[in-house]
Amino acid sequence: MKKKERRYFPMVISAPSGGGKTAVRAKLLECDKRFRFSVTCTTRPMRPGEADGRDYYFVTHGQFRRLRKSGRLLEWARVHGNLYGTPIASVARLLRKGFIPVMTIDVKGARSVKRIFPETVTVFLLPPDLATLTARLKKRRESPENIRIRLRTAKKEIKEAGFFEYLVMNDRLEGAVSDIRKIADMECMRVSRRRTEIKRFGRQLLRLKL
Repeated sequence: MKKKERRYFPMVISAPSGGGKTAVRAKLLECDKRFRFSVTCTTRPMRPGEADGRDYYFVTHGQFRRLRKSGRLLEWARVHGNLYGTPIASVARLLRKGFIPVMTIDVKGARSVKRIFPETVTVFLLPPDLATLTARLKKRRESPENIRIRLRTAKKEIKEAGFFEYLVMNDRLEGAVSDIRKIADMECMRVSRRRTEIKRFGRQLLRLKL
């Protein structure tokens, strides 16, 4: 894709498990047509209410290994015993169509995406406090052992928050979504993304006979 055609950019939203990134993503897609979900693939079992191709591409371990070995994954990681990966083609396709691909992935994945798509905008989503995070995990009916595992992982993930460009507090869903939309608005105003308009105005000035 030519650089002048890419006004939009990939966006990565990361958060500790239970931080609310899935709910934020769903609301964001619902209320802002600039965004499209870049579907990732995973080996984890499908949860109630999820659909293959909408929430994730649910694949076997063998299928996942073939995708990884063929270089078709933008990033991949093992999270709580399951494999997750982002197909490069799904991100590139959305950019070509003029959308902002949204990825809800972990910190390691965010770094990989940033290496391949340097224009990626990174957002770290944080619950207001530990009690809220724990309550959200319990609401998902996670077992006590799984909650302990996810809280241990959160300790590591919070140390990586400094890698991200923006921090959004997910206290209220509507507020978090509004903040992310504002981030997109600001990023769209970067000079590096508006060179076409600058060049067009420059050409108009050159045609003036002063």
